[in-house]
Amino acid sequence: AVAAFLCTVTVVLVCAGAATNAEASPCGGKYDLVVYAAAPAGVAAALHVARSNTSASVLVIEPSAYIGGMMSPGGIGLRDHRDASLMNTTELEWGLENAKYYGTNNPVWQPDAYVGETNLYKILAKSPNIELLVGHRLLEKGGVTMDGTQVRTITTSPTSARALATAAIRQRNLGVAHLVRAPMDTSYSQSCTWVAKYVVDASYEGDVAAAAKVSLTFGRESRAKYNESYGGITSGSIAHFRVPVNATWANGTLLPFVSDGPDPRQHLGEADENLMAYSFRACITQNTSNQVPYPKPDGYDPQHFELPRRHVAAELAAKLPPAKPWGNLAYSQYPRSKRDACCGSGPVGIDAAGLEVGYANGDWATRNQIYETIKYYVQGLMYFWSYDDTSGLPDATRKEFQSYGLCKDEWPENGHMPPQLYVREAFRVVGDEVYSQNDRLSAADRCRNDSIAIAEWGIDIHEMQRVAVPASSSSETKVAFNEGLTSPGTGGNFKYELPYSVLLPKRSEATNLLVPNCPSVSHVTFSGIRVEPTLWRMGQAAGAAVVAASSTGPDAVLHDVAPARIQEQLFNLGVGYHWPVRPSCSSPAPPPPPPPGPPACKTYTVASAGTPWVNGDYKFAGFENNYPKFVLSANASMYVWDSAWRIAHQGIKNELEYVSDVHASVPPATGWQVVDGQLPVPRVNPAC
Repeated sequence: AVAAFLCTVTVVLVCAGAATNAEASPCGGKYDLVVYAAAPAGVAAALHVARSNTSASVLVIEPSAYIGGMMSPGGIGLRDHRDASLMNTTELEWGLENAKYYGTNNPVWQPDAYVGETNLYKILAKSPNIELLVGHRLLEKGGVTMDGTQVRTITTSPTSARALATAAIRQRNLGVAHLVRAPMDTSYSQSCTWVAKYVVDASYEGDVAAAAKVSLTFGRESRAKYNESYGGITSGSIAHFRVPVNATWANGTLLPFVSDGPDPRQHLGEADENLMAYSFRACITQNTSNQVPYPKPDGYDPQHFELPRRHVAAELAAKLPPAKPWGNLAYSQYPRSKRDACCGSGPVGIDAAGLEVGYANGDWATRNQIYETIKYYVQGLMYFWSYDDTSGLPDATRKEFQSYGLCKDEWPENGHMPPQLYVREAFRVVGDEVYSQNDRLSAADRCRNDSIAIAEWGIDIHEMQRVAVPASSSSETKVAFNEGLTSPGTGGNFKYELPYSVLLPKRSEATNLLVPNCPSVSHVTFSGIRVEPTLWRMGQAAGAAVVAASSTGPDAVLHDVAPARIQEQLFNLGVGYHWPVRPSCSSPAPPPPPPPGPPACKTYTVASAGTPWVNGDYKFAGFENNYPKFVLSANASMYVWDSAWRIAHQGIKNELEYVSDVHASVPPATGWQVVDGQLPVPRVNPAC
């Protein structure tokens, strides 16, 4: 009767099938695989194991109230890929589930966040041997016990009463509560211990790996450590301050959001403990029917935003248009009229440089405090640019920002802000081998026999620090200085193979643990493999390693798994791990596809756009991303990126003016929307 009562009052999860592996205690059980964190890599690992062996027991533990990591509660989907042909098996399954919702046949990689999360629940529910525990996290002390080099148990407790309540609300609102099989009544408030044969730590922080006391690092290595040209502290940032901005108050104390660190220019190439800036990737829209104004964050103080105020004033005084704090990336294809507030090339952007310090190795309380500080910073910048009367921004600029607001249909239980903090990097495992920048470079023309995944992103390092430095060698004035940000294409966007060793801690430390989200790579290399589509593929490879080890015998060591056994499973599912795709390095490479022929019309006219410099005749200038590219001038071009046609300024301003949601092989006449440009939208027609 008590159990029936608990099933009745527990809104979070259905009790059917619950506690199938539990022992006599109220919670806990034994599993073939325990996955910690339902980020894309964790989901991919769980699905691969559960589908490869339907008798295998799999438990996925998610510390937050949401599943999907940066893909759904983070708001970015799987948009960060360059070649959709690599998106196969469960990645593609998710994209096609999204497509069904929108009535299209093309995979949708950045859907509404609630659509993406719902479909993730649906995909997990297809495997009856997967159980899901949401709102529970690793015990802060004693969360992992070891048996020699085996992670033997993981102990969790509820993250918070709020996390459990939010999970209940979220799953009810998504209509997915009936889909989830829980190993226990999730309202149980005490700690629970889970016995695991194999463990995949898919957290962005590497929490299980840290609790297992394997070798870890964070920050960036020196340039000399792995002989990396992009290693260590650098000389600046592509988001530099174009005009000097005083970084101190009159009494000499630093402005908020500026750090008192050593001058990076005096320590080039050295190691430090800074991390890529964290942020929140908010969903924003100009659709007034689905919009709420940017909120004024609790405790908002205009003096906290003196740095952006001085930055705006300095640029206006220099007759420069103020550099914007973020770029409005259009959601790809669907849904229409939504934007992903990303990064931006402005020197005071929503990438919260320096505010992540202490997060990677911090306790739960420290991390929560940093989370709230970054949330305040991001929301504060949004409010500053839109509604703060003291900002000094031109009226036209303020009105432009006021025309946007948070997406009303996203995360209503969280004030319409994404709940997932963008933890771009934290701990990284230091395994028996560390994959570095030179390994990446050599992989451009090398087939690796030990490859288990393909990466394709450039060295995409976000801002590492914002510090106060002397304005000149003879000046006592200190100015704000950014350091670290690179272009996403730095080092080239070629495809490169990732070896099995990146997933593994040292053999002497842990032999049944895989860590796809915090792999054994250098900081430089991690900046190119940290995007979610690549992490998904690494998670699937981790699942394949578990399947291979499990078929060998009890307590088989993951380090003894031959990469060929992982490759065989992936190849049978159509997942590439060699480029060009083939079963082994000894197999002949398939012939390259024939180059696309020139478009029937080689000139397209852009007219009537509110941004006047984009108007004119665009000439065919070759192919980019297998689509024709058309160029008006050295800076203005029309091209395809992320499945969408774009008209952009690629010079100093780095602005994306307009984007079309019409999927076409040549520039479409309709479907154009404003991003950084001005109304009206352009008319585009062939001129031949």
